[in-house]
Amino acid sequence: MLDLMRLIHLLSSAVVTVLLLAWVGLPGEHVTTTLAKPSWPWRPDGLGTPAIDVVGKVPFAAEVFGDVAVVPRYGPRVGLAAARVTDGSPVWRYENAWSDDSVGHVRVDDRRIAAVWRDGRVTLLDVPDGRVVWRADLPDGPYHQANRAYDEEWGAAWELSLAADGSVPIVVVAHEGRIDAVDGRTGAIRWSYPPRGSAACFDGARGEGEVVMVFQRCPGPTPHVMLDAGDGRPRWRFDGGEWYHARALGAGRLAWVDGSGGLNVSRAADGRLLWRVPSAGLKDNPYGTDMGVSAELVTVVADRRVTAYRIADGAVAWRRDRVGGDSAVLTDGTYTYVAEDATTLLKLDARTGRVVDRHRFAADITLEWLRGGLAGINVGVGDDVLVG
Repeated sequence: MLDLMRLIHLLSSAVVTVLLLAWVGLPGEHVTTTLAKPSWPWRPDGLGTPAIDVVGKVPFAAEVFGDVAVVPRYGPRVGLAAARVTDGSPVWRYENAWSDDSVGHVRVDDRRIAAVWRDGRVTLLDVPDGRVVWRADLPDGPYHQANRAYDEEWGAAWELSLAADGSVPIVVVAHEGRIDAVDGRTGAIRWSYPPRGSAACFDGARGEGEVVMVFQRCPGPTPHVMLDAGDGRPRWRFDGGEWYHARALGAGRLAWVDGSGGLNVSRAADGRLLWRVPSAGLKDNPYGTDMGVSAELVTVVADRRVTAYRIADGAVAWRRDRVGGDSAVLTDGTYTYVAEDATTLLKLDARTGRVVDRHRFAADITLEWLRGGLAGINVGVGDDVLVG
C-alpha cells in the first residue's frame, strides 16, 4: 500500500512538472521555428511606385525586416517573436525561459537583430529563419551590484545603439558604468570603455556612424568624449548635450542642432565645424527623426516649412511650406516623407521637393521609420501602417 502511494505521488509530481514546464518553458535560450516561411526578399505591390500604397500593418513596437515583423515577448517566456506581415502567421519564437530580465534589442542590419539581457548575454538572430548567428557574454561593469538592485542613480540603465567601422556594424552596449563594443559579424568585444578608475564619471553613450558619443558627469566642468567606433580611441572632446541626437551623414560628417536651433555639420574625425545655418529654426535637442538624411541632403522641418540643405556646403536645395503636423522627416534619397498636416502624408521627390503623392489617414499620423522602401506610419493610437 505504501509503495502504491509513493508511485501515485511520483506520478502526480511528474504531471505537475510537465504542466509547469509546458507553461513557463524549459530553462535557457530556445528558438522555435514554424512552418510559415517569410517572403524574402519581400516586394509587395506598390513598393517603389510613385503612389502612396498601404501595404501592411504591424505592431507599434515591431522591427520590420522585409515580410517579417519582430516584437518583444514578456511574461514567463521572455524574448522575441517574429510573424509574417502579410498574414500574421508566426515564423519563429526566441525565448529565454526562467531568464534574467531582457534589456532590449537593437537592429544590426537589414536581416539581423541582437537581443541583450541584464546578465550580459547578447544573441544575434538571423530574422528570415530565426537562426542564432552568434552568442556573446559581456563582463560585469563596475556598478553591477547596483544594477541588480535597479539603482538608476549609480548606472543601472542599459543603452543599446549601433555604430559602424566601415561596413562592419558595431553593437554598442552601455551598461553598469562601462561600454562594450561588440563586432556585429562575430560577437567579439572590439573594445571597452571607460579606463579603470574613471567609471564614476560615466553617464551613458550612443553610437552614430563611425563614432560613439560618451557622456560624462563629474564634479566641475565635465567634457564629453567622442570615441572611434572601430577601436575605441578618443577622437575629441565636446561640451553640451546637443550632440546626443546628432545624425551621421556619411562621408565622415555629423549633423547636430545647437541650443539656439541652428543646424550644424561637423567632421566626425575631429569635431571641426564645416558649416552652420543659424536661422534653421529647429527645436533645441530634437530627436533624430527631425532630420532626414540621405547621401547628398539633410532635410528638416522647422516652423511650417520643409527645407533640404546640401550636405556639401549647407546651401538650400529646395524648400516648401506645409500646414503642420508631425515634425519627423523620412528619406532614402529617392523619396522623402513628411506630414503636410496632422492627418496627411506627403511623398516628395527627395532631390527637388516636388510632390509625388499625398494620402489622408483617418487620424493623426506620426512618421516612425523608413527602410528598404517601406515607411512605418503610426495612425492615431495603434499599430504602424506600412506604406510604399
